[in-house]
Amino acid sequence: MTLYDKCAQIFMPAVFGKSLNQSSKEFKFALEMVQVHGIGGIVVSTGNVEETASVINELQKNSKIPLLVGADFENGLGMRMNATNTFPHSMAVGSTNKTEFAYQTGKATAIEALLLGVNFNFAPVADINNNPENPVINLRSYSEDKNLVTEFCKAYVKGSIEGGVIASAKHFPGHGNTRIDSHNDLPVIGGTKNYLYENELKPFIELIENNIHSIMIGHLNVPAFEPNTDLPSSLSYNIITKLLKEKLGFNGLIITDALDMKAVTKYYSNSEACIKAFKAGNDILLMPPSIRDGITAIYEAVKKGEITESRLNESVRKILSAKRWLKLDKEKFANKNLPRRIRIEEHYKLSNSIAEESIVAFNIDEKLIPLDSTKYTKTLLVDITNRKTISDPHFSEIYSKNFSRYSSVTLTNESNNNDYQFTLDIAKDCEMIVIASYFYTRNDINGKTLSDAQIKFIEKLLSFNKKVILISFENPYILSNFPNIKNYICTFSNSKASQRAALNFLNGSIESKGKLPVTIPYTDYRIGYSWKPNS
Repeated sequence: MTLYDKCAQIFMPAVFGKSLNQSSKEFKFALEMVQVHGIGGIVVSTGNVEETASVINELQKNSKIPLLVGADFENGLGMRMNATNTFPHSMAVGSTNKTEFAYQTGKATAIEALLLGVNFNFAPVADINNNPENPVINLRSYSEDKNLVTEFCKAYVKGSIEGGVIASAKHFPGHGNTRIDSHNDLPVIGGTKNYLYENELKPFIELIENNIHSIMIGHLNVPAFEPNTDLPSSLSYNIITKLLKEKLGFNGLIITDALDMKAVTKYYSNSEACIKAFKAGNDILLMPPSIRDGITAIYEAVKKGEITESRLNESVRKILSAKRWLKLDKEKFANKNLPRRIRIEEHYKLSNSIAEESIVAFNIDEKLIPLDSTKYTKTLLVDITNRKTISDPHFSEIYSKNFSRYSSVTLTNESNNNDYQFTLDIAKDCEMIVIASYFYTRNDINGKTLSDAQIKFIEKLLSFNKKVILISFENPYILSNFPNIKNYICTFSNSKASQRAALNFLNGSIESKGKLPVTIPYTDYRIGYSWKPNS
């Protein structure tokens, strides 16, 4: 390999959206990156499986060295790919209290990913969600309990390895204890070294002891380990080389989180970030804003002696070793019978099993639930979200098949006072109100998931002295706003399986079996809580 070839091996650009089409300019750019520059891997996202597989195969065919193909499949291929299975989120899996489910999702995701041609999964999320106001981790974490997170991550990685895919635990050294989303700015992770060793680092330490292949570095400011408060952990020699590699003894593949995130781009140029990230100890530079400039920057830094060629060789050897473990020299292409084979019935059944065992119910009126579809002639179903639309209001679709006599309203972050008043006027004439909430954590409004108008609206509904049921399909912490509410149901996921499970609980075909994996602030509900019916 030439020096330039080696520099290119450490880069993984994204192949998003329109690029999943061989006639697009985005695909042609990706092909240039492979044919001309010789990049070491790509990241795929947002598309249908047939086009994605076609693009992966074409890029693999044109690459002299087989490509690592990465993806964010934290809760299955459906997280990124259309018309594929989506497992309930990690927090839903944690709610079941069964590590076997984590193992099974890790293995099932790996099996499906390989059929697609993806061999490198950026999962599991090893962050401990010990800050309820965290705007980006939340449902992606198994729990606020460090031991539960550790055991579930170990089980997931075991499944992924058995399925033949490299798992990359993230976001080292822990993205859980912050109110800042690193997509938008640089979060600060507080705590002493001892505290961080005992908490945030625990899942990573045990994963290293269990020989995990890869760890992803988050863009985090961690003063206990890095005195330069402007330097993200992803660019920190103290955190990556001194802590992760030397202190914790990790010798696997180290990859940055996406370098186009604002936690990096607000403070460093593309070339500067790439050089700092590599010098800090990363082996793979993920999604820098400019691949060409990044490769050139690393190449020039080696030529000038700022980076030694032996350091570059170390990372290239690790990348090639990972490709050998994946047996990419023997099989690097997506499966030809992909559409038929990727939709595996057992995996859909697994999604349903997890969803049904993850439900946690709160303060249930057992005279109301299970619902009697013949009892209430005037009911209102309110779909409410803090986004412009609800991407998959599956609950509404299946609710209509079970309960025919009802009105429905959808409220979004674009709804105004007239919309709220219109809904309240309908509610006044109804006997029962079901609120299906899809409050996405990344849409925080001044640190809140719900806007003041949304809180006021739900409080008004509760004041009508009607039968009200509130279902949270996303952020479980919204209960903090209504601590005394009756009939609160939490699924910890908006997956179709979770939405079906909520309806099955309402109609009495399943029970609430889950254990609360987090503590809900300003309420009496602590981690480990589970609903115990009186009857």
